[in-house]
Amino acid sequence: MECIKGGFDLANRNLQLVIVRLITAAINLISLLVFLGVPLMAAAAYLGFDLARAEDFLPHLIREPSAFLSRYLGLVFLIGISFVFYLVFSSVIILYSLGGALGVLRNSALDALYKFSLSSFFSEANRNFSRLFRLVFVMSVFFMLLAFVLIVTGGIASALLNAFQEGTSFLEVFLGSFIMMSIMVFGAMIFAVYLMLIVYSMIVSVTEGKGAADSVKRAFNFLKEKPRAFLLFIVLFAGVAVLNLLLFALRAPFGLVPFVGIMMTLMIAVFQNYFAVVMWSALTACYIRWTKHPLHSATYEI
Repeated sequence: MECIKGGFDLANRNLQLVIVRLITAAINLISLLVFLGVPLMAAAAYLGFDLARAEDFLPHLIREPSAFLSRYLGLVFLIGISFVFYLVFSSVIILYSLGGALGVLRNSALDALYKFSLSSFFSEANRNFSRLFRLVFVMSVFFMLLAFVLIVTGGIASALLNAFQEGTSFLEVFLGSFIMMSIMVFGAMIFAVYLMLIVYSMIVSVTEGKGAADSVKRAFNFLKEKPRAFLLFIVLFAGVAVLNLLLFALRAPFGLVPFVGIMMTLMIAVFQNYFAVVMWSALTACYIRWTKHPLHSATYEI
């Protein structure tokens, strides 16, 4: 509870980060419309679809997908490339913003006199972006390899079960279901640990100024030495997820009312981003406290 309270205190001292996150979300939305909206409109204009023909397009695509791809391969390639560019651009914007936000939270946690400013935010973003980019790239490659191994293992297990099954007895069905469920649960656990490790590795990278390998190593040792860090992450993640679901449920009744629906959407976006800042604040503050990081100001105690 003390860490969560410290997260709220740290977030309330840096409420400008909520606005920064909203601006980042708006930029991503505009980029989505630019990178995907324009190619899709160009494709629609090229294909010459109108409302009368649009209803016949999907059945034709389902019946003869190869004919569609061979005829409109250029459009498919354009849309695919546009989607890749959007993912790259969006990832860069999110990482750049996150680097600045974590740097601001670090400085604010270490110095009670620290005040948010755009110059300090961009300075932290420029300093942390390259490290975070390398970290996320390395962790993503590792996760994709691990996911590939799990998929191959699941495929091999499924093939072996089908090969050795001669009947449909209760024991065989139970054994096959148990093995597949075990692989799925194991994969979900690995994903949760991966998510936790990459979040703490980002905090270590910004707080300590370390590279990708050192950040992952320090984050792993931190989680091993401080098991309560697992509990803190789970509580914060679950709490933010539940609050987001509640906000979505509150918005649903007003979705059909034009003006009220828009206002509710904006208010919910503000609260969602505020809760995200609180989560990062609590994790950053507790990492600094539990690792006994040297403080910049002796007048502030985390």
